[in-house]
Amino acid sequence: MTEHSRPTRCTSTTAWSLPQCLTALAVSSLIACSGTAPVDNSDNVPPKQGDVVLPSAIDAPGGPATYKGLPLRLVANAAPTVTPVEGVIGIVCIGMSNATQECSEWIRQIASSWKSEVNANVRVVDCAVGGHAIEKWIDPQFDATLWNDCINRKLPQAGLRLNQVRVIYHKAADQFGVEDDGTSLPFYPSPDSDYQNFLNNLTVFSARIKPMFPAVQAVYTSSRSYGGFTSNPARGEPLSYEEGHALNSWLSSHASVGGVWYGWGPYLWAPPCDSGKTNGTGVCYIRSDYQGDGVHPSETGRLKIAREIHSFFRTQAWYGM
Repeated sequence: MTEHSRPTRCTSTTAWSLPQCLTALAVSSLIACSGTAPVDNSDNVPPKQGDVVLPSAIDAPGGPATYKGLPLRLVANAAPTVTPVEGVIGIVCIGMSNATQECSEWIRQIASSWKSEVNANVRVVDCAVGGHAIEKWIDPQFDATLWNDCINRKLPQAGLRLNQVRVIYHKAADQFGVEDDGTSLPFYPSPDSDYQNFLNNLTVFSARIKPMFPAVQAVYTSSRSYGGFTSNPARGEPLSYEEGHALNSWLSSHASVGGVWYGWGPYLWAPPCDSGKTNGTGVCYIRSDYQGDGVHPSETGRLKIAREIHSFFRTQAWYGM
């Protein structure tokens, strides 16, 4: 398989027929089509009511209760234990092009404007690589340019040893969100949807973490931000939004894998500002937050997302001052 070839897409093994899956728009459809139903672990939040079929921020207070039967509330796994090794807590960013741009901005800001707000023990290394989304991080063919390059080159350049990597920040996304002819994959709840593929890819990815980073204690994961400014079906809506639901569902049954904690990082999806709505942290996106392709963040978009990452991690006891 060449660097730009497409891995074989996973399909559901459910015994339900496609029409049955397509008509099941309650939580039972998630059980049938993905094998897991998300668990609502959050407390002290206002009740939500009603089901919608248009994207609505998963973390927004109030509003509808479900999207196609999927809970509109982020799974809240218990906080992880993160400890320094010889005074250092290493964080490694993993993902593709958006991830490396956003992580690089985060690193720049915590070395300057936000330095006084971050534990001096924390060191962040950008190991994300453009054009290499989750399908390539789970493919051993790319180990040399991804995992091995991170461990053998990027960590030493940052003065970080492998045993000091305690946290992974994964900006997770499928790279191949379309059919071979470029048309959109069917959306949730189809068993052949990008949602289902992403669930499967997250499971394979989690099995690779501990062998690559033996000392890691926690993996924080974010899904895509808003995709409505592009006409590219592999990056657009509702694919970008439904990957957030897939992550939410996956985390509900994978709070720990191989002794490593898994949970949400910052929830970065938010509606366009002209909708008059935001996500739960008050964020919305405007066209100028993106480059011309409507996919990659502009300078203002990178700073906006880096601030969201930093603000989220400040809620974690090990990160802040």
